[in-house]
Amino acid sequence: MFQILNYTANIILLLNFILFLSKFKKNDKAYKIYAVYLGAIVLVQASMQLLIVLRYQNLILSHAYFCLQFILLSFFYLKLMKQNYQRQIIKFNLVLVPLILAVNFWINPSQIHEFCMLEIMLTSLTIISYSVFHFYNMLSNRKEFYFINCGILIYLFGSMVTFFSQNLHVFYGRSLGLSLEILNLILYIVYLILIFIEWKLINSRNEKQQ
Repeated sequence: MFQILNYTANIILLLNFILFLSKFKKNDKAYKIYAVYLGAIVLVQASMQLLIVLRYQNLILSHAYFCLQFILLSFFYLKLMKQNYQRQIIKFNLVLVPLILAVNFWINPSQIHEFCMLEIMLTSLTIISYSVFHFYNMLSNRKEFYFINCGILIYLFGSMVTFFSQNLHVFYGRSLGLSLEILNLILYIVYLILIFIEWKLINSRNEKQQ
């Protein structure tokens, strides 16, 4: 079941990237940044799959995944934020979070070859806070990227919880660890489906304006 879900997620991710890329020139900067984000994730996922095929350890690429996700989604939300203080917070975190992680990896170089819980927590919680900001802004403004924002909040919060629960498999067995991985994949697929719905709405809106 895990492999089926994994292949399904990769196919939907690639499809979403192709769809976003197909309308790249016709949309605003936030859309373009998000399209670049999808392309970066496709590249990282493809590299991870290649390393698995070649029987190499691929955990080092998890850092590329989390850092690219943090940086590109930060720029995505920077384009969406309406309040100056929100934009200043994002700019500040774009310096602070990478600096904290760089110091952490310098002090603990062994973490480069394993999942870094500090990295997962800092990058995920920061993006989750931007998602909440955007929901707040949408109460009085146009609902831009509503479904994508929902997907980001659902996936990152659920993913963070499942990653932090992984250590429980020591006490409850490997079956719990596999169940958490499957849950994480399901949340990821929900996120990808919401991305597709968002693209359909954007495309439909653009066609009506023509």
